[in-house]
Amino acid sequence: MNQDEIRDELVRSAQRWARTALDAYFEEPVDQDFAVHHMAVAVEHLAKGSLASIALTLLADVRPSVEDLLVLGGQEDKVEKGRANLRTVGGAEAVTRLAKVQNVKPPAHLATLRDARNGITHMGWGRASSECRELLAAGATYIDSLLPALEMEPSRFWENHYEASKNLVEKATSELKLRYEVKIRRAQETFAKLTERMADSEKAAVIAGLSAAPLPSRWYLCVPTQCPACESPALISGRDKDGEYGDIWFLPRFFGCRVCKLTLTGPELDLAGMKGHSLRTEEEVDDGWEPDFDFM
Repeated sequence: MNQDEIRDELVRSAQRWARTALDAYFEEPVDQDFAVHHMAVAVEHLAKGSLASIALTLLADVRPSVEDLLVLGGQEDKVEKGRANLRTVGGAEAVTRLAKVQNVKPPAHLATLRDARNGITHMGWGRASSECRELLAAGATYIDSLLPALEMEPSRFWENHYEASKNLVEKATSELKLRYEVKIRRAQETFAKLTERMADSEKAAVIAGLSAAPLPSRWYLCVPTQCPACESPALISGRDKDGEYGDIWFLPRFFGCRVCKLTLTGPELDLAGMKGHSLRTEEEVDDGWEPDFDFM
């Protein structure tokens, strides 16, 4: 298995999927499902192409078979079906590995793009066009961040889709920041109206009482943080995920403040500084270690 050949095949595949995604988005009527699905596939293939450019063994599945290791190690001739049955790393893990070996930070909403693709594949999707734009922009942004290490200019990768991809990213980013700033300002106004006639002691008691109330959320794991609008104690809810080497990660999905009524989801969490965080390791769990939640 030739390293350069595999890298180039993955890059070319990513190009096809990414351009088709933009075609589906900009055609009339917009085909959101195809656009989101194809952009997520493009991201996965380019992430794998980037890993392949470093070492083919980085493409190995989390639990590779002996046949997988032989193929990726250049011994394809010793495997009956060659690369036909090769299992490689999934898209999420490919992004995680690149973050470690190349320090490439995934943009806001990249995980949501991947989740949306899974939803389309298995159950259909159907979201607002503005959310579709944000997901595509996350994919395009991540793709552009991988190109320098592959010695490829964005204009070469996107070709006649280059200007469209730039406009998509710029528009989605500006709209996201604008909506986030409006939400923060409205929450601050709500907090000001709530506390404007209160003495300091009364204000503290009201904040303590409201912030102690449970957070309604479909995500089962909640951790404390500080509200970015009113600075009151609040909660982020999300899910955990096992990582490599026994790490357990907290993945934020929803923020809610009982005091100023601010709610944040998706890329808004990144703008507020609420990012995924490694909580503990298997050894620390055995020792009864408790994580220190500090996400701000």
